[in-house]
Amino acid sequence: MISAGISDEILSARVAALTTAAAIDRQEVRIGVDVVDISRFERQLRSRGGQAMVATRFTDHERHYCERRPDRLAARWAAKEAVAKAIGTGFRGLRPSDIEIIHHLNGQPAVSVPVGVTWPNDAHRWYWSVSLCHEGDRAVAVAVAVIPII
Repeated sequence: MISAGISDEILSARVAALTTAAAIDRQEVRIGVDVVDISRFERQLRSRGGQAMVATRFTDHERHYCERRPDRLAARWAAKEAVAKAIGTGFRGLRPSDIEIIHHLNGQPAVSVPVGVTWPNDAHRWYWSVSLCHEGDRAVAVAVAVIPII
């Protein structure tokens, strides 16, 4: 049926687009950013408590993936900080090991919540995207969260 010169398919597509746009308007987006000085981070790793820091702040998967490479660990630390900043609480009510940075088969990093872990503000239910970079003596991470508002 044609209504006002618009076919049902076109009308349905426009309604769907408007509904999707309205759904996006009901969501909140948060961003967290962090920068780590790799040389300083590496010195911290070599300090007396360095290995304990790695053991308690990084998951088994992260430690395995990084293979003792300070630049990779620094990038993951920056990502954990960026996620905590996007949540808005920092590490209050959240341990660094509660945030896991994984990689898809294509190499794309992603935020993962270990089984049984909940984050402040129900952030473990948010949609996350993360970008990591280590260049020269700096590691940088950006975390973006999309929070469904109901």
